[in-house]
Amino acid sequence: MNLSKKVIDVLGWKKILYILVVIIVIIINFVIYQFFSTTHTSDTSVSGWFIGDQIWNGNIYITGDVDILGNLTVLPGTTIKFSVGDDRHKGYEVPADGFNNHDPARLKLYSTSHSSLFILGKLIAKGEQTKPIVFTSAEQKPNLADWEAIIFRGDGSILDNITVEYTRNGLNPIGKQPNSVIQNTISRHALWGAISAANSNIKIINNYLSDAGHEGIDLKFNGNQEVSGNTIDDCHTGIASIAGSQIIKNNIITNCGDGIYIDPQSKATPIDNIFTPAPEESRRVWKYEDYEIPIFGYPEI
Repeated sequence: MNLSKKVIDVLGWKKILYILVVIIVIIINFVIYQFFSTTHTSDTSVSGWFIGDQIWNGNIYITGDVDILGNLTVLPGTTIKFSVGDDRHKGYEVPADGFNNHDPARLKLYSTSHSSLFILGKLIAKGEQTKPIVFTSAEQKPNLADWEAIIFRGDGSILDNITVEYTRNGLNPIGKQPNSVIQNTISRHALWGAISAANSNIKIINNYLSDAGHEGIDLKFNGNQEVSGNTIDDCHTGIASIAGSQIIKNNIITNCGDGIYIDPQSKATPIDNIFTPAPEESRRVWKYEDYEIPIFGYPEI
């Protein structure tokens, strides 16, 4: 009996092991299938993780952080609205840097309660004059930092003729993207940057950027990045190069506290830019809760 029991036990464990292997194989095949497939999404609410390439059109309502492990194509005429909230409650804290120490929007509490869009691969969003693509707040009376940012890292991304508004940090490309471009695009009403490109060498060409409490464009990456033909209005600083090497040319900057700031660590080359500063008596501020960013100088800390 003891020998029979041992044989039965061994067969039982073999069956269990076989079942587990089958389940694992099914899961792996499902993930592989999803990763290499394309999902079409329209006129719906989205939140959470998505595996594989996505195509969005119609009206998309984002209720929490969206992470796409693949490429995202947004078709002309699509409107993406972000709720002021995050049903996933995930996020991180941005370190204090001497400028934003008292900014509540840098704290984890902000990022766990506000939605963002992250694309691991390419973002292809090419709007048309009669069919614009808009990323905006879902609020009837929107405000700065109603949602976080659009973050993407796939080289070959194309953002053309889109509007991004009411963010904390606007368009936020990351990683080496020498073949990516943001062009003919409006980014406005950002508590921080309209285009926050410090972590990427993406091309930034012929955009209209306005109403940003930090910079119209911030830069830090090496590689003679092209930043040209942009119109930047009503920002704390028009363009800020903290480090790296960029060609900054033919940009028009108006009504800002500072035009082009180039840090001593930067090797940026400014060429034929035009800067018309804000009036010296300007009391312009950007507000989030009780925190204020003045057009000249630093926030009170």
